[in-house]
Amino acid sequence: MNDIYITLTGNVAAEPRQYNFDDGTKVTSLKVFTSHRYFDKKTGQWTDGERVCFTVRCWRALGENVATSVRAGHPVVVSGKLRIREFGAEGDRRFVPEIEASAVGHDLRWGTGAFTKPERGGVGTISKEMRDRLDEETSD
Repeated sequence: MNDIYITLTGNVAAEPRQYNFDDGTKVTSLKVFTSHRYFDKKTGQWTDGERVCFTVRCWRALGENVATSVRAGHPVVVSGKLRIREFGAEGDRRFVPEIEASAVGHDLRWGTGAFTKPERGGVGTISKEMRDRLDEETSD
């Protein structure tokens, strides 16, 4: 399967949630709302388009940094792999867009920021089997 990479801008809808696993691996989950604006020639005004909510998953060091740096209401830029999660009973299937983030940052169009590099100890690698298990355990 080919991965679809996406970059989105939006606002964090609620405080990020962090999950810790027995092996020390961490994942941070956050909701990001995004919408497009367009100029309505009939009214002569800018109009808000449809809002879409994405769940964003941030693993390991990225997750730790997001949990420390990002708060509800912050404007962010997110890049990562698009995933469509399917759930619900047959006949009532629902689909939710999710992003497995490779990068998250504040959208500096709306404010200023300062970069601080955290100090960390070494972190071991994780097997594909463990990664698959962690993905299953952290799905909403």
